[in-house]
Amino acid sequence: TVTRARTARSTLIATLLRLRAIGYLAAGGMLVIAPSIDLKTRLIGASLIAVAGLAPLLAGRIVRLSSIRVSAIFDILVAFFLWLLAPPAAPIALGLTIWAVAFATLLDTRRNGRIVAGLALALQIAQVVIATTEAFPFQTMPVLDSPPNPIIPAASTIALAAAYFAFSALDAYLSALRRQAESSDAAYRSLMDTAPLPFVVVVDKSITYLNEACASLLGGTVDELLGTSLIDRVATDSLPAYRRLRKRVLRGLSAVDRVTVELLAADGNARSVEMSANPVDHGDRVALQIMMYDRTAQHAAEAELEKTRMDYRTFFERIPVALYRSRPDGEIVHVNQAAVELLGATDPAQIIGTNAMDYYRDQSDRDRLNMILSDDGIVVGYEWEMRRLDGEIRWVRDTSRLISTGKARYFEGAMVDVTTRRTVEQELWSRAIQQEAAASVGQLALETEDVITVCETLADVVREVLAASAVVIVRRTADGGFETIGTDVSLPPESLSGLADRSHMSAAPVIVGTADEMRTAAPAVLAAGYRSCAGVMVPGKALDFASLVVLHTTEQRFSGDDINFLQSVTNVLAAAVDRANAYERLEALVASKDAFVASVSHELRTPLTVVSGLAHELSMRWKALSEEEMDEFIDMMVGQSLDMADLIEDLLVAARSHIGTVAVQVQELDVEKEVGRVISGLERHAQSTISCTVEPGTIEADGVRFRQILRNLVNNAIKYGGEDVAIVGTDNGGVYTIEVRDSGDPIPVADRERIFEPYERAHDSTGQPGSVGLGLAVSRTLAELMRGSLVYHHDGDSVFRLELPAEGASDVAPGVEPNEEIIGMFGAVGSSRIGVDVGSIK
Repeated sequence: TVTRARTARSTLIATLLRLRAIGYLAAGGMLVIAPSIDLKTRLIGASLIAVAGLAPLLAGRIVRLSSIRVSAIFDILVAFFLWLLAPPAAPIALGLTIWAVAFATLLDTRRNGRIVAGLALALQIAQVVIATTEAFPFQTMPVLDSPPNPIIPAASTIALAAAYFAFSALDAYLSALRRQAESSDAAYRSLMDTAPLPFVVVVDKSITYLNEACASLLGGTVDELLGTSLIDRVATDSLPAYRRLRKRVLRGLSAVDRVTVELLAADGNARSVEMSANPVDHGDRVALQIMMYDRTAQHAAEAELEKTRMDYRTFFERIPVALYRSRPDGEIVHVNQAAVELLGATDPAQIIGTNAMDYYRDQSDRDRLNMILSDDGIVVGYEWEMRRLDGEIRWVRDTSRLISTGKARYFEGAMVDVTTRRTVEQELWSRAIQQEAAASVGQLALETEDVITVCETLADVVREVLAASAVVIVRRTADGGFETIGTDVSLPPESLSGLADRSHMSAAPVIVGTADEMRTAAPAVLAAGYRSCAGVMVPGKALDFASLVVLHTTEQRFSGDDINFLQSVTNVLAAAVDRANAYERLEALVASKDAFVASVSHELRTPLTVVSGLAHELSMRWKALSEEEMDEFIDMMVGQSLDMADLIEDLLVAARSHIGTVAVQVQELDVEKEVGRVISGLERHAQSTISCTVEPGTIEADGVRFRQILRNLVNNAIKYGGEDVAIVGTDNGGVYTIEVRDSGDPIPVADRERIFEPYERAHDSTGQPGSVGLGLAVSRTLAELMRGSLVYHHDGDSVFRLELPAEGASDVAPGVEPNEEIIGMFGAVGSSRIGVDVGSIK
């Protein structure tokens, strides 16, 4: 308190003297520019005023003189002469005199205060005498109209005396307070000596005082550390912070709180301290008093805690398992990046704050989870169907627990996407059921000659396996009409004739998945209560035998396995119908295709062996396989199956071409879309090697056959070409050209036409599945059926050039018997997975 008071007093005195000097200099300046006074008088007066204003500042430089006393004396003299020169300015003179007396009495010693007050009273009495005796020395000045009134100086003298006594009483009170503060300061210093917190007083850079706690912090004794430099103990990295602390305290004369600085103890160890500093008087100088808080242990603990927190956060964010925290009411409060991606979002902000109930396909799953966690506090391996933000449905395996933090309760858990495993399990189970059903139908077909019995049994089996509402076999009678056999024969045969004709015309399954499509395709069937259906042709030797139609009262999605199953059972039915002629046809085909058998036996065996081996491995060890192994096995099986499917499709086309039964269904096709579908059907690693530059355009072609041609060309380029494969499409006006280019070795000129012959190859394809030598022959045949062409040339790259009629270039392709009504209803949709066409409503 004392040191702060002294510092404030010194600052106040310096400020008042500066303001006084500024005021005098301003008065001198005004006198210099006064027009009514001659130049000599102005200069003399201005000089005297400057001396009166600056003299106290100069006196402050002399140790034996008090700048306060000198300032007061000059002010009193100036006030007296002001009264002499201009008696009307007596109030101003009195105010200046009272200010001088107050300045000396309150801020100087008591002796100096009495001297100043005595001089002021003496001059005031002199004013009274002068005014009373009319001995005014400047009566002849034009500023006076009459001698001054003596009452005014007398009243001023009384007022000055009263002011002095008031100032003396105030000074005595302030002195008492000062003595009390000095006594408190001594007690405070004694308290600092024994305080547990480190205290140090620094003048310039040297330590002039420190207590035992500070000496212990710095690693020495009080006597050893007195006189040493505190800044030498400050770590290099903390020097800027310490210097800013000194500057703020010493220049601003204000306290600074809580600045963290690293100090080096005597043993060389760094100590992290928080410094609070304030200015104190130290003789005639201002010192820096610092109180320290040792935060070394706290900062080390905080650093370790922060490291642990960051390690946990990094682990939480980077772990590839979806982690989450939610409230029992469903509000999600935290998720990691893996959970964000699993839920179909890109940023945690899209998930946090939403309700977990929104991601359950069946909200009863969440209710059961809540019940289990409330009862047991933990749940392991709880599987439920999740609806992502994009609407996609996935299966997840949830392991979570109930935790409590104070009054709050949370569910914390980890989710794993098991969609692939569930899909594989479901597919395997469904496939097993379908295979067993197909086998049972096949056994029945072998045991009985009654086709009607086989049809009825087949309809019952299909209805049970596919959970259908009805299964009907529609066949054409000898007189050109239709008849039905199956589980629901109440539908008029004519209501199903359009679906049957379409399956026969396209030789591909017909799928009607929604009520809107059913309204267009078969309104009579929709009127009977059925909202979706699938129709598959039952082939015959000369003429197709019938069509198998599966009906559902709900909108149904038919999978590739469902279509495969339907084709399997229809093939069994067709086999029963054609069994009488089967051996004869088989012998004829075998006799005419000796070369084919020799080539294809190895090519089919390779992928079939892989698929069989992988299927056996999955069957034996699927529970022990990891998700990565399951994905790898399934990808390999799908890849080999695709190769076999493509090979078989080529074989089917080649076989039909020999007997003249290959047909194409012309329609308008968007080239960009069809090329994209072909590329998307390839394996992922194959897609990455293909570049595609296709101009927008529309062609008239069979979509399935066009994709079959393009798929053969692309697979051929991937297998035998260079590393880079490109698809280039150009609309040439009336003719659309698609080139499949690769950087492989050119085909010899002598072989460039031979490669389009069946079973001919220009490359060594040993061990290459699907290299029977039919792909290019089939592709050229299909291109010609669609009024197009397929040729090979080499222009630095190996190029297969396919040309097809553009939109409007042809009316109907050859090889097709158009049915305008059906063409208006249906379009062909390819399925690379099952290798057949699946019809869907436009």
